[in-house]
Amino acid sequence: MPADLSRPKLGERVLDLLDDMSNWGQPKYVPGEVDVFKVDPTHELYGHMNINYLKLDKVPRYRDGWQPVLDALRQGRFFVSTGEVLIPSFSIGGTESGETLPLPANGQPELRASLQWTFPLQFAEIVSGDGAKVYWQRIDLTDTTPFSSRTLRLNPNPTGRKWVRFEVWDVAANGAFTQPVWLDEPLAGNN
Repeated sequence: MPADLSRPKLGERVLDLLDDMSNWGQPKYVPGEVDVFKVDPTHELYGHMNINYLKLDKVPRYRDGWQPVLDALRQGRFFVSTGEVLIPSFSIGGTESGETLPLPANGQPELRASLQWTFPLQFAEIVSGDGAKVYWQRIDLTDTTPFSSRTLRLNPNPTGRKWVRFEVWDVAANGAFTQPVWLDEPLAGNN
């Protein structure tokens, strides 16, 4: 929410909340959800739902319980999408969502995001915060074509930041977003 298609991306309210919570300092995550107040056989649900794509070693067997699913959600090892845009892998400095990256004293860690999409993409954003303020770095993706994929390799400067996450949006305002990677201050002599 809000689902205002005149805006370049959906979910601004919850994404702003995720950024605020990340700046508070305790790891917090935002799973996708959908409000269904009334359902009848004519409703198309899947096309309008936010889906949590979990990073799991394997699909858990029902009889073995839900613990792997709960652990992935609790540890931020997932991204959210309605399905038109996917982020099969995301890392910064080799560190994935929900994990903590010890920042090198010098240099900029590589952000790597593998993307797949249906409609042409519009832009991606690297979103980060320093504990008080939120920063957005927009990457123009208007050169993309429908039904394609790409791996982005970027080198953002996370100096002074506490966390970083990634979003990508298509021309129809469909998108996907990762959970934050938490950043540690550089240690003396840490290269």
